[in-house]
Amino acid sequence: MNNVIFIFEAFNPNKKTTFFKHRNYTKYLAYSEYAIKNKNTEHGLFGKIQEFPNIEKMQDVELVNKHIIKLAERKVPIYRCTISLDEYDAVRLGYDNQEKWKELFESKLVSIAKKMNIKYEDLQYTGAVHLESGHPHFQCMIWSKQRDKMNYYINYKRINKMRDEFTNAIFREDLLEIYMEKDIAKKGIIEQNYLLQRFKNISANPKFIKEMLQYEKDFANKKIMRKTFTNKELKTIVNELLLLKQELKQTQGSIKYQYLKKYPDIIKHIDNISKKIIELSPECEQEIEKYILAKQKIVAFKYNDEDKILVVQKLEKEKANQEILKMIGNQILNFERVLINEKVEYSNIRCVNESRNLIWRVFDCIYFSTRQQEKEFKMFEIKYKKQLSKQAKKDLMINKANGSSFNWEEKY
Repeated sequence: MNNVIFIFEAFNPNKKTTFFKHRNYTKYLAYSEYAIKNKNTEHGLFGKIQEFPNIEKMQDVELVNKHIIKLAERKVPIYRCTISLDEYDAVRLGYDNQEKWKELFESKLVSIAKKMNIKYEDLQYTGAVHLESGHPHFQCMIWSKQRDKMNYYINYKRINKMRDEFTNAIFREDLLEIYMEKDIAKKGIIEQNYLLQRFKNISANPKFIKEMLQYEKDFANKKIMRKTFTNKELKTIVNELLLLKQELKQTQGSIKYQYLKKYPDIIKHIDNISKKIIELSPECEQEIEKYILAKQKIVAFKYNDEDKILVVQKLEKEKANQEILKMIGNQILNFERVLINEKVEYSNIRCVNESRNLIWRVFDCIYFSTRQQEKEFKMFEIKYKKQLSKQAKKDLMINKANGSSFNWEEKY
């Protein structure tokens, strides 16, 4: 487990360069290609600002940007905070979504205000979650609505305490889940405060963490796609999903890929959407190729004839492609089920944002399935080699028994 990267800093408000550093930073946070967008907006900004109580619902953040610019002009100290996790920990612990980061940060606002020596009700902030491959992170700006001339410097010891608090909060949930799965909580450990004492030592005891998280290795299979998708790229997917929604309203029974096979035209439409998603994401294409290759390698072990191997590998590829289409199709139908059950019509922006999330979920499913298939191939390969090894020993003993001692020594 890597430590949490925590940066908390402020630039000298009296320097001319500080104003220019703050001038467009709000827009960067909101409209970065990596920003997780709000449901019905094209930006990912959220926060706690008295003048803008519903930032998440604002269609444009220009007013927020101008507000920050005015603060900079008045030389109000504006702090910047960045909290970053290793991709492995972020995905495994659920910090690949906006709500999780928001809940975490706002749970620490009282403590942050105290360390900044300001009143909690005066603390203001705005920020966004950037789902950047390798280091998903939360970035924000913090200031006080009252104390224009407060000291922009914070002692490094207080910053270290903030870092420890965030580290403990992030991995406390992780450890609680582990202990619950191991039924340790039922034995009264929490009641004895033993677990809480271990929480306090989390950041100082990486060996303990490493041992406790050993069983979580499979979650390392999940990755975040490096490619981001523009609204223009997603437009065709959105149109198809909305059209599919209308088609599904005419069906009866469960909205699942297997059950919908009695509607061939709908299945064909779902498969076409799946193919468009694959074409849109080169990373999905790469993982599908790996998935097919792993399955082809397994069937190759079952035959000695080269022509026969080519035939069965071709059939296996067709079968694997159908499995992928079914897998993606069910993800699409999960998305459609939500659309159909929503009483309020989705806005175009929300559909675009949700479609982007759909592609990420599709990639996760394919990636995980590919890793499982590769693991299955390795196990099959080991088992096959063991069988060959046993057979080789049998053949060796037969040759030894049938041949002369001299010939055997000479041969082997």
